[in-house]
Amino acid sequence: MLQRNPQREKDLALVAERALRASQMDSIGLYVFDDNRNPAEGVILGMPEAFSRAYEVTGMRIDPVLRHLRDTGAPCSTVTQLGDRWTRSELYRRVSGRFGLTGFAALPLYREDDLAGILYLGATTDENARRLSLEGVCTMSPHATRISTRLLRLPDRHPDLTDRQNDVARLAAEGLSNRDIADALGTGEAAVRKHLKALNRHFGTANRTAMAAAWRQTLR
Repeated sequence: MLQRNPQREKDLALVAERALRASQMDSIGLYVFDDNRNPAEGVILGMPEAFSRAYEVTGMRIDPVLRHLRDTGAPCSTVTQLGDRWTRSELYRRVSGRFGLTGFAALPLYREDDLAGILYLGATTDENARRLSLEGVCTMSPHATRISTRLLRLPDRHPDLTDRQNDVARLAAEGLSNRDIADALGTGEAAVRKHLKALNRHFGTANRTAMAAAWRQTLR
């Protein structure tokens, strides 16, 4: 089940937009995996919202390219994996073909040694469809490397907390005092204490140290 956090989706969209411009492909999808290598959160740019919904509800379950990347951790595309069978595939018939997506590359995103997500670079034009060959996919791979690095730099966020609660939790986890947190966020210590109380209540913890540990364990 995909998680929905507007601020996190905004963060991912900013990363994806840079990669879309750099790649000069027609569309892009950026998804972060959970511990079981299932897409947990992400965005699609350059395609209608209806396509995003159709892919997330139906397409992911039947996507042979996604399955291959999860199994091998290697970059691939509709051309390298399916060739002429692509337009006869269930994914094409039920999702991609309906919205004019003629093919896509799938590039792995890594966090150190762990497969952390997938970068899709999609084609809706014949010119970009020709870039989905093995050689073209290899040429696109540096975009995934750059995105992997940028994902590591994104602010850590718990999907069920507000932006300010995440900021307070992050700074508390870094060892800052209430006064230092208040100064960093441009607020008062009373507001910080209120957020810490709410965070302890959310995580069922009794102090900031336990709360910070619980917050770290549930980050996405």
